[in-house]
Amino acid sequence: MFMHVFKYRLKCLIRDRDTLFWTAAFPLLLGTMFYFAFGNLMGSSGGSEPVKVAVVNSPEYRNNTYLQLMLGVLSTAGEDQLLDMTLTTESQAQRLLDEGKVAGIITVSADEGVGDSGSSPARLTVTQSGLGQSILKAVLDEYLHTSATATSVLSRGSVDVSELVARLRNRRSYTQQISYSDALPDYMLGYFYALVAMAALYAGLWGMRNTMDIQADLSDKGARRSVAPTHKLAVVMGDWTASLLISFGEMLILLAYLVFALKVDIGDQIGYVLLTCLAGCIAGLSFGTVIGTLFRKSEGTKVATLVASSNLLCFLAGLMYLDMKDIVARKAPVLSYINPAALIADAFYSLYIFDNHRRFFLNIGLLCGFSAVMCFVSFLRLRSEKYASI
Repeated sequence: MFMHVFKYRLKCLIRDRDTLFWTAAFPLLLGTMFYFAFGNLMGSSGGSEPVKVAVVNSPEYRNNTYLQLMLGVLSTAGEDQLLDMTLTTESQAQRLLDEGKVAGIITVSADEGVGDSGSSPARLTVTQSGLGQSILKAVLDEYLHTSATATSVLSRGSVDVSELVARLRNRRSYTQQISYSDALPDYMLGYFYALVAMAALYAGLWGMRNTMDIQADLSDKGARRSVAPTHKLAVVMGDWTASLLISFGEMLILLAYLVFALKVDIGDQIGYVLLTCLAGCIAGLSFGTVIGTLFRKSEGTKVATLVASSNLLCFLAGLMYLDMKDIVARKAPVLSYINPAALIADAFYSLYIFDNHRRFFLNIGLLCGFSAVMCFVSFLRLRSEKYASI
């Protein structure tokens, strides 16, 4: 009897074009929009090109020992090259900036300084804002900070200029960068992980559809199925299995599109990725089932409630504003542990970043706990329903 219910329920669900659009086609369209919006920024953290900058070759610049030293080091060819510096005249530098061939112009002004110590004020000229301009500003901020420190040290007379410059040449770092894995950091991947989480929660539309079609007071189909001789447990399990198969298939299609068409890196741990998708689909179905059983409203109201709540959870997981996930984790950490969208996105993130699975299995365990609670609440609500015989 279970296979009979499962087969016909599967045929019924795949004919629901409206739900198929929102659960299958809409995530694909949104992923495509993400790709065209910032696809060219993906992977830029791992090997970006040096920022092109024009430096005015004025007498003040030639007398500025430290600025020349700093810009020379940052412009040295190699893996760590940060700047692509062009030493030119002021008019030529302005022409390069107007043509968009450089991100900005660095000019050393003739204001008061300390001569050979290299503390003359430097000015940055830009025509727009962007990553390159932000990098140049950070470089000059570092220069100005060091220059102020050098001026203060020289004013005390405890060290001469040559010794100070020698010390600045051999700057030491007292921190060590530690990487949890060999994965290159990619800020934009968070949006696609949140997109997968959204697709999983939208599977709740199938769960809500099942509740509509099994409750006699909500639909004619529910009334017919309620008087059928089939055991209610077989009906519920058949509906759930069919919905899970469809939603999991939609997730596989979405993943294949992201990986092979949009070149989104989800890592090489395919088994764990599929486990995350399965746990996400179950969480989405159980979430939709709860909304379908608890709210005694029209179908349109239930759909609006499910979509609005899913979008809110995805917003908190970073779908619309990626930093929101970190803000929630710092300001309201409890929400990070009960938000299924955040758990799904974080499971993908942990697979990509960390070389162990402790954080991954924590997310999967919390997802399973969320699903169990939702299913239990739905079971209690459905079990308490009684219909009068007419």
